[in-house]
Amino acid sequence: MDNASLDKVYERALIIDDELDTCLLLGMFLKKYGIVSMRAHSLADGLAKLTIEAPQLIFLDNNLPDGTGIDYIAQVRQQMPQAKLVMMTAMSALREQALALGADGFVEKPLDVKKIASVL
Repeated sequence: MDNASLDKVYERALIIDDELDTCLLLGMFLKKYGIVSMRAHSLADGLAKLTIEAPQLIFLDNNLPDGTGIDYIAQVRQQMPQAKLVMMTAMSALREQALALGADGFVEKPLDVKKIASVL
């Protein structure tokens, strides 16, 4: 996907992940395409930022300090039905469940830019 097509689709992204390295890697990748990213390091913080920040793109980790992301896919979907929701986890067995619950994409950790680009 080229810069122009990403710029037109996504202006703002929210990364919900408690790992700072993951947030930084993903944020740098998105910045390369002109996408502004915000971070949340817990589900509670992420859910609060959804309505405030109105992202078009949401990256949701599964293992967070206050719960599992897969249990919140429906709530995220309800709050932001038009946003693209991408589940991130090292647990590849959750792929089908995440997609069935409403995730638009799934990226296995550890992240690499090719995996990220493939879901966009």
